[in-house]
Amino acid sequence: MTEADTAQQLQQIASAARAGRLDQAALQVERVRLGGMADPRIAALGGAIEFHRGQFARAAPLLREALAAFPFDLTIRANLAESLLRLGENAEALALCDPASAQRDTGLRIAGVGAHLAQEAGDFDRAIELYRIVEKARPDDFSILNNLGNALSGAGRHEEAAQVLGRAARLAPGSAPIQLNLGNALLEAGRIDEALDCLNGAAAAFPGDANPHLALFSAYRALGREDEAYAAIAEAARRAPDSAPIQSDHGQEAARRNDYAIAEAAFEAALALDASLGPAFVGLASVYERMNREEELDPLRDRALANAADAQSLSYIEALRFKRGNQIEAAFAALEDAGDVIVPGRKHHLRGIMLDRLGRHDEAFAEFVAMNDHWKADPSQPIERARLYREMCSHAADLLSPEWIAGWSPPPPPDDRPSPIFLLGFPRSGTTLLDTMLMADPSVRVLEEEPFIGQAEHELGGIEALAGLSQAQLIEAREAYFARVAEKAGPLDGVQVVDKHPLHLNKAAMIRRLFPDARFVLALRHPCDVVLSCFLTNFRINNAMANFLDLGDAAELYDISFAHWEKSREIMNLPVGTVVYERLVEDSARELRPLFDWLELAWPGEEFDHRDAARARGTVSTASYSQVTEPLYKRAAGRWHRYADHLEPVFKCLQPWVERYGYSLDDGRIPDWPEPSR
Repeated sequence: MTEADTAQQLQQIASAARAGRLDQAALQVERVRLGGMADPRIAALGGAIEFHRGQFARAAPLLREALAAFPFDLTIRANLAESLLRLGENAEALALCDPASAQRDTGLRIAGVGAHLAQEAGDFDRAIELYRIVEKARPDDFSILNNLGNALSGAGRHEEAAQVLGRAARLAPGSAPIQLNLGNALLEAGRIDEALDCLNGAAAAFPGDANPHLALFSAYRALGREDEAYAAIAEAARRAPDSAPIQSDHGQEAARRNDYAIAEAAFEAALALDASLGPAFVGLASVYERMNREEELDPLRDRALANAADAQSLSYIEALRFKRGNQIEAAFAALEDAGDVIVPGRKHHLRGIMLDRLGRHDEAFAEFVAMNDHWKADPSQPIERARLYREMCSHAADLLSPEWIAGWSPPPPPDDRPSPIFLLGFPRSGTTLLDTMLMADPSVRVLEEEPFIGQAEHELGGIEALAGLSQAQLIEAREAYFARVAEKAGPLDGVQVVDKHPLHLNKAAMIRRLFPDARFVLALRHPCDVVLSCFLTNFRINNAMANFLDLGDAAELYDISFAHWEKSREIMNLPVGTVVYERLVEDSARELRPLFDWLELAWPGEEFDHRDAARARGTVSTASYSQVTEPLYKRAAGRWHRYADHLEPVFKCLQPWVERYGYSLDDGRIPDWPEPSR
């Protein structure tokens, strides 16, 4: 076919295309190519027509053929890159969008497509280079600035990202996504206050949008500000009632805070929206287990099966069922089949518990180490928070002296209400078991590790302010304490409050200031068992519990806390009744009867069963939730011997306390039983 024929065909096809008769033009291209006309100009024109028809699979081979003949034709290159993008052939499309071609393309299509593809591929440096080409030509295009800012964030250039996204936000103040991107960039740049102002501003400006609160949730979690994080996820759930994943996430966070009624409602809301949602089934199973409602795990499994929940979520439910049924081997196998349906920290913890019960102690310890390593990496910097907590406890102990106590202003007058009994010790010393037993007296109301004493100390100006407080200030603080107790525990008429908080070992001065006649109950357990159990427990990581992510930190906090306690006890001559865990599980009546008499509580009789009180109290929010509904067992006493090799690095720190309290590192010695009369 002659050049004149080719030119004529090109003119006819182009005329049809220009007239909007794209289908006719496409048929003409196909006809002439079938007739043997292989001119690349026909391929280029046919490719352009198919591109504009949206027939990208037909356009791409034509455009490849044309580009091979005309490698510097930017229109062909741009059409091919966009066609390949639409076809998901991203790598080939990105290869076409080299910076040199993008610079020459005044239409900016190559730069735009290439920047998007590079960003999707994680090649942020190339994306930035290409976005800069577009930005130079369109400096007020807020969408390009938004994309450029995100690419800068991806490259770790957070300060530059914040500057670019700030420009975008000023150009488009009504864009919620840009405000969110700016807030996140400011966070990464370390401009925390500006970031939170930005995200809170977006939350206020877009009241129907849950995303600002989701961003705030992540920000507050990373900052260790758990109350604000929880408020943010709760508000996100309120704003997104039709989002099953957000409802489920709300449930997970409520469960972390021991707000099980809220968690259960949130998981049920998620399942009402998506009846097969695995995370919601997993969350409900954990709530049932945590609330000692194991009888509901069977119906939950049946419900999950009926709604075609995923196999891994079903395996997790099975693992909890078998665990509570003491079928540990079956529970372990089911947990292995559950995959990653729970966070690694929780899975390592469960694996460790089961391996411990199976007698595979070295493997169990490795799982507990992995659990704690997982939580150490939390963005809220738990190891640093733990260090600051120990420093705070040491500082408070340093203030204690006979001279300081002697210089206190007069105490408040006696109150008509009985002073609380303060039950303390170290976490995992049996305080939950003990407070459950005290609840055998129906007048007892237990506060489970509530922050009321710490709040009072903070509101009064810290421990440094205690000495100079007026009687009016102390009375006001005491009233505020009882108001909080009543809000939590109900009316206080005829009630004896037991304020159980193990680490109030470090709050004796504050307690004595508010309640000069308060009595203390000290729960003791072998220091090695206590520190080991703290290390093996999957605590909610607040500033205090963060100390248990590391054995050395846990032992150091034990040493600091008991040094503080013994100093307080001696200087202030505190009235203390001591309960030894090992004696309690050996003969609970013998250990408790003198304590009940001293506290003037009603003794329930020699044969009372603490499990009745445990069931009556409802949900137990501490780490001992499952043990208090079981019969008394002795398997936890002396458990540390099975992990002695792993504990050896902390023996030197703990040995003085082991010997002081009547234990031993060499045998199973426990403190002697006291004389019959207290």
